[in-house]
Amino acid sequence: MTEAYQKLADELDRIPNGFPRTKSGVELKLLAKLFTEEEARMASSLSLVSQSIQEIADKNNTGEPEAKSLLIGMVKKGLIDLKREEGKGFVFHLIPFVVGFYERQNAKIDKEFAELFEQYYHESFHRTMLAEPSVHRIIPQERVIPVDIDVMPYEKASTYLDKAKSWGVLDCICRVQKRLIGEGCGHTVENCLVFSPKPGAFDRNEDIKALTRDQALDILTEANREGLVHSVNNAQTEVYYVCNCCTCSCGVLRGMVEYGSENSIARSDFYATVSEDECTGCEACIERCQFNAMTMVDGICVIDKVKCYGCGLCISACGSEALRLVQKSQEELTPPPLDDDAWRKKRAKARI
Repeated sequence: MTEAYQKLADELDRIPNGFPRTKSGVELKLLAKLFTEEEARMASSLSLVSQSIQEIADKNNTGEPEAKSLLIGMVKKGLIDLKREEGKGFVFHLIPFVVGFYERQNAKIDKEFAELFEQYYHESFHRTMLAEPSVHRIIPQERVIPVDIDVMPYEKASTYLDKAKSWGVLDCICRVQKRLIGEGCGHTVENCLVFSPKPGAFDRNEDIKALTRDQALDILTEANREGLVHSVNNAQTEVYYVCNCCTCSCGVLRGMVEYGSENSIARSDFYATVSEDECTGCEACIERCQFNAMTMVDGICVIDKVKCYGCGLCISACGSEALRLVQKSQEELTPPPLDDDAWRKKRAKARI
């Protein structure tokens, strides 16, 4: 592959999320599916720090109109981001592969891309899911949280939905990718929720279907019925999506199933407990648990606290009400980073 793709791959790996290289070079083939060589060359001159069109043009020894055309084209393809900055106008910056421009391709990827991603995931990319702090964290099924518990706002999906002014849904990129390689899991594909503080943010978006707040809540309810785990980016604030995940397709949770990493996803502030007197041994909770945290011993459910991630799926399946969520002690709690910037700083330090 050309030097432009190699430089871009190196720049993406400098981002705390990571974009590890491989011996086969499959990651370069992925980039070539998304970026033209000219786009890759310009994107490799970007970073997480926003730059003006003039600054980028000067770095690339090109004119401002040519630079603007390439940059806007990449924004439209979901490969980089822009924002308006006082005194500079529009400024542009690089975004990670995951979570980042990969998820923005879910309506565009084909079988070849899906196969390349699968190869890359197993060769190298799965390692990014093993590093701390985790890319994602679990939030529990809200309706099974005991009403007498003072819950931190970042532990409730309603916190994010209530603050938003726009809501939308798009296809789960993980299930799209697995389906394209013939390993689809059968779970609902269109159930990744996104939201925005800007009214009408998704009204003219080709890939995102605009919803009302109540429709967004209905999707969370349906995800619970399917036994899917709610996960968000690993921060207390600046949360603008909720994924509804399964260990059979989710690129984050697969790190746990396929590579045995307990750090693939950050845990909630809760864990499940069982009342032996009320347990009927129906095993409904065992079927629901994505993390293999439950077993039957002498007809009674036994929970492995180490394996429990506090999603609450088992509680909503328990007909005898023998299960409940318990909040961790102060010593056990590990609050997520305050925001994305704090997450990146912790992640960057961990990768050194």
